[in-house]
Amino acid sequence: MTDSQFISRLPDVEESRCIFQAAAMLEAILMPEWEFRYYSYNAHWGEKEQMASMRDGEGEHYFALFQPGGLIIKGYDRRFSRVCGPQDVLQGVPDEFEGFLQEPAFMMDTTTFCIWKQGGQAWSAGKELEAEAYELLGLLTGKADYYYTWAQECYEISLDRSLVQRIFDMEPLDEEMLKGLNEELDFADLAEDIQEIGYPVKGRGRNG
Repeated sequence: MTDSQFISRLPDVEESRCIFQAAAMLEAILMPEWEFRYYSYNAHWGEKEQMASMRDGEGEHYFALFQPGGLIIKGYDRRFSRVCGPQDVLQGVPDEFEGFLQEPAFMMDTTTFCIWKQGGQAWSAGKELEAEAYELLGLLTGKADYYYTWAQECYEISLDRSLVQRIFDMEPLDEEMLKGLNEELDFADLAEDIQEIGYPVKGRGRNG
């Protein structure tokens, strides 16, 4: 499968936003220590901007920036570092994403793939790659099933599949859902994370 086939299966901008937020909320619940989390989301990254990220602690990562005009994602998979580099995959990035390319936090010098979606247009990429080059984006295509399988293996825990799905459905978080996922946490423990992620809470909507 080529990249054009893979990225054509990716969700639209708003669904991608919800997927990233859901994964970040589950991470905050399952892994209270921020430095050990894989998935994060900042609903207040900049003026009219939101940012999602994944970092595996060993260098592999992606950063996704939501802007009024669309969504752009760059990532680094060490397996492809010798065949895909910034000079190749960052070609053709639209001018509206120039700020993304200049952001030091996104480590543009270590990039093996970059894709973007503008409004109602199709997903685009600067260089055609094999689908395996986008393996780090499995969350976007696998959604709740992907996270459920991944988290149980990564954290060596047993999860209630229905609760994971409810989070991915962006169902407002309540006490029952929280305790079903991590009985040791209270809402007070999650206050800052909920605010940063912008996840809806029962009775309070998004952003608390």
